[in-house]
Amino acid sequence: MNAPVPTSNFLDRFESRLRASLTDPGHAEREPRVLLEASEHLAFAGAAKRMRPMLVDHFGAAVGLDGQVRLAVATAAELIHTASLLHDDVIDEGTERRGRPTANVQWDNSVAVLGGDLLLCIALEQLYDLPRPVTRTAVDLVAEMTRAAMLEVQARRERNWDLGEWETIAVGKTGSLLAWCGTASAIAAGRSELAERLAGCGRHLGLAFQLTDDILDLVGEKTGKDRFADLRNANPSFPVAFVRSHDGELRAALDELWATPTANDDDLDTMAAAIVDSGAPDETLRRVEAHLDEALSSLGEFADRPGGEHVAAWADQLRNIARHSLENS
Repeated sequence: MNAPVPTSNFLDRFESRLRASLTDPGHAEREPRVLLEASEHLAFAGAAKRMRPMLVDHFGAAVGLDGQVRLAVATAAELIHTASLLHDDVIDEGTERRGRPTANVQWDNSVAVLGGDLLLCIALEQLYDLPRPVTRTAVDLVAEMTRAAMLEVQARRERNWDLGEWETIAVGKTGSLLAWCGTASAIAAGRSELAERLAGCGRHLGLAFQLTDDILDLVGEKTGKDRFADLRNANPSFPVAFVRSHDGELRAALDELWATPTANDDDLDTMAAAIVDSGAPDETLRRVEAHLDEALSSLGEFADRPGGEHVAAWADQLRNIARHSLENS
C-alpha cells in the first residue's frame, strides 16, 4: 500500500536523521556491530513505507510543531516500528520482509532479537530533549505493543480467537503506534488538550490500515510478504475472525486446516476462496470505511488545515485501495 506525499522535504530530512541515529559513534563504533548491521538491513530496505514518520509530519503541521521536533518524534516512531518487525519475524519464523531476507535468516534469531532491543533504546534517545511526558507515553506504547504481540502468539497457539481478540491485538500492534504519533505531536507542541483527539485519529487510521492489509492477504499480492501468511500461521485477521464468529462450518474447516501439518498452498487457496465467498471481505471493507470516517471525525476542523488535509487525503487513498482490492478479486 502506498503512503501519502509528505509536506516539503520532510522525508529527505527524516532519512538523514534516521541514518544519523544508527551511525552515531556512541553506537556504531561499539561492538558487536552486527546489531546495527541487522537494523540497517531492515530500516533502509527500499520497500519501507515510512507511514509513521509522515503521519508525525502531518499531525505536527496541524498543531504547529517545530520541524526539528517532528523529526525527533518521527525517528522514534520508525525505530520502535522497526524493532517490532525484527521481533515479529523471529516469533513468526519469517523469511522475507520488505523484499529482503529477514534479519533472523540473514544472521540469526539472537541478532534479530537483540538488534530490536537496541533499536528501542535508540528510539528513546531521540526523545531526550522533549517534554518528559512524551518519553513516558513512548514507554507506555512499547509496553502495549509487547502485550499485544504476546496475545497474538497465544491466539495463534490456541486457535480459538474471535473478533474481540482480533481487535485487541490490532489496536495494540498497529493502532497504538499511529495513535502515539498523534499523542506525542500534540504534547510536544504544548497542545495536550488535543492529544486524545489526534490519538483517536491515528488509532482509527491504524485499524483501517490493518483491515486493508487483512483483505490483501486474502485477495491480492502483498509486496515483500508471503500471500496467505496470516491464514497459514493461524494469525488473527479480521476476515477469518469474522468467519469464525458467524459460520460454524467454515470455523470447523479452518480448525481442520490448521491441525493438518501437511497443508499446502492449494489448501490455503481453497480456504481463502471460501472465506471470500462468505462475504467476509465485504464486511471488512465496511469496517475500513467506518474507521476512516471515525478518523476524519476525530480530526474535526483540522481536516481542512495544513497537515490535516494530508491525513484526510491519506484516508481517501486508503479507502480507494481497500475498494480496489475487492473490485479486482
